[in-house]
Amino acid sequence: MDEKGFAYTMDAVLALIPIIIVLFGISNFSASPELPMEIHSSQKAHDTMDLMVNYCDGNDQSVLERISNILTQGNHSQTSIDSAGEIASNFLDKNMAGSEYLLIEEKQLGGKKLAGKMELKNTDNVSTASRNCGNYTFRIYVR
Repeated sequence: MDEKGFAYTMDAVLALIPIIIVLFGISNFSASPELPMEIHSSQKAHDTMDLMVNYCDGNDQSVLERISNILTQGNHSQTSIDSAGEIASNFLDKNMAGSEYLLIEEKQLGGKKLAGKMELKNTDNVSTASRNCGNYTFRIYVR
């Protein structure tokens, strides 16, 4: 192969490189939209629980501390569960607008629902986060 033939071959190879890069970019682009939604949903569940642990509305107790104290003081009575659920619902409805959620207590109440309207029959695209507060383990499901 002479110098001209070699130059034409190199030009052809160099011309193919951008085409290969574009093809790889397109193939990766079409597969990636699912991942950000899963991360966003999972992060929202964790962010919400973090907010419930850290947000105090003027009484030096976080939302989860208030809920925990109400349940403890009421000896897990239905009245105390309803009061705790009302606090949770007010907070979550304000901060989770547009999302389905379900907040339960797992350890002391055995999975009793405190707030939310989501059904767990279909767990597709449901993320979860949990936090302990006092003797309670609270879990939130978000879709």
